[in-house]
Amino acid sequence: MRDEIEKTNRALLESERLATIGRMASSVSHDLRHYLAAVYANAEFLALSTLQSSERAELFEEIRLAVNGTADMLDSLLIFSRTGTALQRVQTTMASLVGGAMALVKTHPDAERVTILLEETAADTTVEVDAKQVERAVYNLLLNACQSARESPGLREVRVSISAELKTVSVTIEDSGPGVAEGIRESLFDPFVSEGKQKGTGLGLTLAYSVAREHDGDVKLVSSREGETIFRLTVSRHLWESTITANSPRNKVLTQ
Repeated sequence: MRDEIEKTNRALLESERLATIGRMASSVSHDLRHYLAAVYANAEFLALSTLQSSERAELFEEIRLAVNGTADMLDSLLIFSRTGTALQRVQTTMASLVGGAMALVKTHPDAERVTILLEETAADTTVEVDAKQVERAVYNLLLNACQSARESPGLREVRVSISAELKTVSVTIEDSGPGVAEGIRESLFDPFVSEGKQKGTGLGLTLAYSVAREHDGDVKLVSSREGETIFRLTVSRHLWESTITANSPRNKVLTQ
């Protein structure tokens, strides 16, 4: 009886693994074809001798965006594939990681015409984390928020704040978009499920969730309605000794 149960469980796990690989292949193939088609078409146009310099500049920009999109997708895939391995922890501050993620996301075309506001904190946000992974997780949440905010017919705004407790540090990201539909909230963090999500392979939120869990934390959809969607990423400080004072007063500084 036990052998039969174990055999059934192995079969279910294998079936789930194959289904995930199938969704991954379909999603990645679709995105890669999209980016490659843009590069190929624009490269052909560049061969025309009748183009004006302004037209060439536009084509080069479209190629640059396609290449950046491909690199961004591959980076997410590589980080996702490494989740579960030993973390390369370094001591840093969450404030610096958020700053780096904000600088990166502001160069993304989906952040154009979106105002990003940072509420700075006076609290100690020191953490021992895999800096590259956590910065990418924050970046993905920010990009998702920008993509959502761009769908707003009015205010296009993303607000970011950092809070600190004795053992954890959290990043809260709020956007002014239309909100997350009820029907997809249960699958938001599933890998390679892009239906109903923002653009891409469906890895952005999954990666953020996986990174947070590996750092003894979590990513949650705190609330969502028209004009206000809030995600919160929390990680453990993972410091051997902590002299941190939680809930320090915060000074609000808005930066774009």
